[in-house]
Amino acid sequence: MTDLTVHQPGAPAALNDKIRYAQALSGSNLLPKQYREQPANLLFALEYADALGVAPINAITSIHVIEGKPSASADLIASLVRRAGHRLRVSGDDTFAEATILRADDPDYPFTVRWDMAKARQAGLTGKGVWKAYPSAMLRSRAITEVARMAAPDALFGVIYTPEELGAEVDAAGDVVQSVSTPGRQVSAPVADRSGMARLRAAVHVEEPVAPVAPAAPVDVVDAEVMASPEQRNAVIVALAADGVPEDPASILAALSERVGREISHTRDLTADEAEQILLALGGEG
Repeated sequence: MTDLTVHQPGAPAALNDKIRYAQALSGSNLLPKQYREQPANLLFALEYADALGVAPINAITSIHVIEGKPSASADLIASLVRRAGHRLRVSGDDTFAEATILRADDPDYPFTVRWDMAKARQAGLTGKGVWKAYPSAMLRSRAITEVARMAAPDALFGVIYTPEELGAEVDAAGDVVQSVSTPGRQVSAPVADRSGMARLRAAVHVEEPVAPVAPAAPVDVVDAEVMASPEQRNAVIVALAADGVPEDPASILAALSERVGREISHTRDLTADEAEQILLALGGEG
């Protein structure tokens, strides 16, 4: 029988395991760009997954760090609020969105936030491309996150903003297309040029160096172009909207799953061939 060693959360040995896991996983080209070859960033996401009580893959795909601040999709924030026992109600259309939270410990006092296009214009948001293309999704996202910050910060563990609120470019589903960055700052550098992992090892007294991950086999041009580009994903979402698909993330993902014949849980799951087939079927540009 194999002996199993149980570590308490936060113990050095458990953190060592997470460091090794993060370093191994960071070599995957299926990760969001902010985590590829960035084991320290992955470790940050794993720690947030523990704090939020969600699966690590949920944190990796739904939590984005913008200028050092963790952010999450409006759908993840809504699920955290509901999981904490609070009641969240959302309504609206292309002109407004209203979100109401009734706390589990004070159900008689409703917290309500309303966002409309006049409020968005006052905040200087309506000039953004995503706001022009998907007003209902953006209004819904703003209403949910603002009322969650107001009524249920205890459920969010510091993840109180969406990427769009922190200035990232997103698509209709709230997925990051391009993060903001400080001019002149190096956004991504080879692991060897950064000291994050060295500091982590020193902090937990890892005496032996972590075995390097073997380099991946060369990828040919066909494999490198398998996944749909951000431009293709946005074109597909625009084409779906023109075909009558509601602009909320759940409807978009359901429509994508139906058209490709498999479950699409994230717009980044869409391949380039699938995107082209959908665009051709809907009369958009392939």
